[in-house]
Amino acid sequence: MSAVNKGIRGQKELFGLLYETAVNAGIEIIEDRINRKGGVCRLQEKLMVVYDSQAPFHERNRLILDAISQVNRDYLYLPPRVRMLLDEGEALPDSPAG
Repeated sequence: MSAVNKGIRGQKELFGLLYETAVNAGIEIIEDRINRKGGVCRLQEKLMVVYDSQAPFHERNRLILDAISQVNRDYLYLPPRVRMLLDEGEALPDSPAG
């Protein structure tokens, strides 16, 4: 298996973990043909992630991770891998503000 295929498979597996974590946190995930990049928004106190159904997994993962980072994590179980990704993102000085 090529490195590219392993990378895609890894992103797809990460997507499953992030998706499940987000749904358990009460985040609504909307996948549709929007022909745009997508994003994270809050509507009536409900956090939502919207992305195009053709978006690559790394973009979906970025958006979902951004949404999870906006949730109060004190009362939320985060799998170790998700917690590590969030901690890494907070440590980066050049990470864009949500």
